[in-house]
Amino acid sequence: MSKDYYNILGVNKSANKDEIKQAFRKLAHEHHPDKKGGNEAKFKEANEAYSVLSDDTKRAQYDRFGSAGPTGGGNAGGGNPFGGGGFGGFDFSGFQQGGHGFEFDIGDIFGDFFGGRQERVKRGRDISVDIDVFFP
Repeated sequence: MSKDYYNILGVNKSANKDEIKQAFRKLAHEHHPDKKGGNEAKFKEANEAYSVLSDDTKRAQYDRFGSAGPTGGGNAGGGNPFGGGGFGGFDFSGFQQGGHGFEFDIGDIFGDFFGGRQERVKRGRDISVDIDVFFP
């Protein structure tokens, strides 16, 4: 079943990023689970809607395909041995960059099949500094 992220946040489909952020912050403040009377389910739903609508690529994909994504959704594994995602949850969004700056790890593909996916920590470049220390 497709979710209406615009309705969840209470904004129009033509809303800009600032309006979306403002609506999300209002709902997050209202439904935060740590707040008395907060609603964790509504908070998570608002967070999911904001994470899609605040990202230009995800928003364009949502506007085109809905929350079910380009696979058509609604397929809870029907004939697919890897679940309802069509491609086992593999994210093809990196291929839109034409190969420029796209980092590919074979573990991303096979991680779901063999014991789950582990989060990979991206490291920055190592910094090396030479320091001369003189002792009197």
